[in-house]
Amino acid sequence: MLSQLNSLFGISIRHASDRDAIIMAELFYSTRCDFYQLGLPQMTVDMLLQQQYQLQQISYKSHYPNAKDYILCQQSEVIGKLTLAVNPEYLHLVDLVLAPEIRGKGLGTAVLEALKQDAIAQKADIRLSVALDNPRAKALYLQQGFIIHSISQTHETMLWQ
Repeated sequence: MLSQLNSLFGISIRHASDRDAIIMAELFYSTRCDFYQLGLPQMTVDMLLQQQYQLQQISYKSHYPNAKDYILCQQSEVIGKLTLAVNPEYLHLVDLVLAPEIRGKGLGTAVLEALKQDAIAQKADIRLSVALDNPRAKALYLQQGFIIHSISQTHETMLWQ
């Protein structure tokens, strides 16, 4: 899976293990900066983020029981995580999180390009959901040829064929 990652960026991918739990949680926390702007004590924010992460993981396991977590690395440094559910007719990109310091540098594009190559090889579509309050991710997906399939109160479901 994702064997075609762009060598220009030196990205490698491996299956996540139990020892990656902390870094995966920290990547999740990095996407929730708004929690730190609530004016709450640091300990309360930390607790809320931990609960949100645990709820997200429970939801992923419930909705995508066959999904696998992967760790993205660049020169042995963890730069992100990917959660992917592979089905016979489609790949479902459950989650893609890049470390804050490397966002906007083309690495998300490289990951999506590799994922599209896998989908082509499998003759499969790619599906994903993006939060309505995440315009940066939505713009990336649109730039990569995804189309909006449906809209809920919180997310847009997108499709690449």
